[in-house]
Amino acid sequence: MAQDIGKALQELSKAIENNEAVESVVIKITLKKQKSDKASNPKESK
Repeated sequence: MAQDIGKALQELSKAIENNEAVESVVIKITLKKQKSDKASNPKESK
């Protein structure tokens, strides 16, 4: 998934690089936190 985001950002950069009509670009990417298993969390395994 991270590769897809990187590729999309590169394509966007190329698309707006020489476009004088674009004054600024703001991009916000919020990723979900992955749920951790109890087996992989040493604090809960005691």
